[in-house]
Amino acid sequence: MKTDKAKILVIDDETIVHESCSRILTEEGYTIDSAFTGQEGFTKMEEESYDLVITDLKMPGISGMEALKKIKGDNPNVGIIMITGYSTAETAVEAMKLGAFDYLPKPFTPDELTAVVSKALEKKRVLLETQHLESAYQDATKAISSSLNLNEVLNLIVMSVVNLLDVKGCGVNLLDATGKRLETRVACGLSEDYLSKGPIFAEKSITEAIAGETVFIKDASKDSRIQYPSEAQKEGIVSILSIPLKAKDQVIGVLRVYTGVVRQFTDKEMDLIYKLAEQAGIAVMNARLYQGIKNDYESLKKELPPHFKDRLSEK
Repeated sequence: MKTDKAKILVIDDETIVHESCSRILTEEGYTIDSAFTGQEGFTKMEEESYDLVITDLKMPGISGMEALKKIKGDNPNVGIIMITGYSTAETAVEAMKLGAFDYLPKPFTPDELTAVVSKALEKKRVLLETQHLESAYQDATKAISSSLNLNEVLNLIVMSVVNLLDVKGCGVNLLDATGKRLETRVACGLSEDYLSKGPIFAEKSITEAIAGETVFIKDASKDSRIQYPSEAQKEGIVSILSIPLKAKDQVIGVLRVYTGVVRQFTDKEMDLIYKLAEQAGIAVMNARLYQGIKNDYESLKKELPPHFKDRLSEK
């Protein structure tokens, strides 16, 4: 039994198709509406919101292909399945090009119908998730690029990871001047007790990430690569994803994502994390370059004759 309660509109001129789809899909937990013409289907879609539309290819008046074009034009995020008793490779290809998620020839079995509906709804879920992450990433990068303050930029990055991926916490740890310790620069979602648990030694804390590898720790309370396993367990941390932060191909620290449950990240989510980690690396590098230029400028001022210093002060 499905628990997502997806709402599906069936557009077909045959009563038996409606009866079959309604019986099979209602048993699976879906909510089903019916329309016997393309125009009736358009009217229903103006009044209701649907997750999926199942439409016949051959219908009197507005054909299935015409219905497909209009539906995708008006509701681009609605999933569509084409069904027909006149199945050809050409029509299947054309339907997919126009935006149909799948194509189901008549007659179909209950298993074939439920399988194609489940597949189409999953495809829609992934599509919407991708659109959401891409839109959210664009919003995050606009906010990040509008600030020159390093702490503000890094805070925006860790907050974006926590909010967009719905995880327990995120932090940016940077290597100190010796390269032997990691210092927590910013964090989101982690308690002060956990953040002050003690020094983080690069050689004891997920060393593969310091070497430039992405590391996923499934159980932080038992993995030997975790320096403070009991503190992680007390904090409610279950899994840790550690991404190396780089500046000009040199690892300068790590971005760590903390989850309260065992969590497998999708390819799209990983892509988002990598992009934000890249932004963090660039921000740190730019801040260090700016500080270097500022230090050089201050050193130069000290070596100038008094009258030049006065001119610079006037500016």
